[in-house]
Amino acid sequence: MNIFFMGTPDFSVPSLELFVKNYNVLGVFTQPPRPSGRGMNKVKSPIHNFSERHDLNLFTPDSLKNKKYINILQKLKPDLVVVVAYGLIVPELILNIPKYGCINGHASLLPKWRGAAPIQRAIEAGEKKTGCTTMLMESGLDTGPMIYKKEVNIKKNDDVIDLYKKLSKITAECLDKTIKMLICGKINYQNQNNSVATYAHKLNKNEGLITWDLSAVQIHNKMRAFKYFPGTFFYHNQNKINIIDGIPIEKNHNEKPGTIITLSDKILIACNENTIFQINMLQKAGKNKMSVKDFLNGNNLKIGEKLD
Repeated sequence: MNIFFMGTPDFSVPSLELFVKNYNVLGVFTQPPRPSGRGMNKVKSPIHNFSERHDLNLFTPDSLKNKKYINILQKLKPDLVVVVAYGLIVPELILNIPKYGCINGHASLLPKWRGAAPIQRAIEAGEKKTGCTTMLMESGLDTGPMIYKKEVNIKKNDDVIDLYKKLSKITAECLDKTIKMLICGKINYQNQNNSVATYAHKLNKNEGLITWDLSAVQIHNKMRAFKYFPGTFFYHNQNKINIIDGIPIEKNHNEKPGTIITLSDKILIACNENTIFQINMLQKAGKNKMSVKDFLNGNNLKIGEKLD
């Protein structure tokens, strides 16, 4: 099987690594180096680095609408194009080039959580399971006929980093299984039920601001989902304070949401639905992470005070 691969982040690396071992990889598209960090130096993507280490035929288009890259694919004549977290729209013209079309490994149980942030949105919503779905790509966003699914349980303390690592490996396995099904001619396409579809919209930095009107479990879900970006935080005396670690606890209260109930080696804050969120570790902007005890030595929080 002659495969052309499209991917960008480290989530995509296990898939490409498996294809290099098992198939003939004709070439790779990844996003071009982007400015990153305080120095805004251009940084190559993980797929870029992997491709260079393995001497793969690598291209870094800014857009797949450029005829140059369409011509490259037409000349290479891949049997199959595989897309994993590429980050650029694949035009319909490209979808029609390979013999078997283009397949995508998506980190959700479609039609749930179509879109850019399926892992984070599944955790934020309090889902108990997620997984990977392979599908035949079409012009819509993650709307194509499904080929193969594999489920994984979301444990109550799993965060986005834990699940990201699990699903990157599972996605590689699902795509390998899908390709073997294609080779054997045992594909059974299943159309998605659009009426039950949900969308995993791209994260923005303002979503990390804690609203204490949520339940403690909902806040915990956000903390787990947004651990990498944008984080979860609140403001006190106009200072941004990041919540690094915390848990919901079972303890009744009669306070308004956002009220500080306890200050000791932990901070207990009243939340909605008569629940309490326990903060274990914090970080002020530009400072190191610290325990609650160390944090309270230099910050004037008071029991009974209501946080915004």
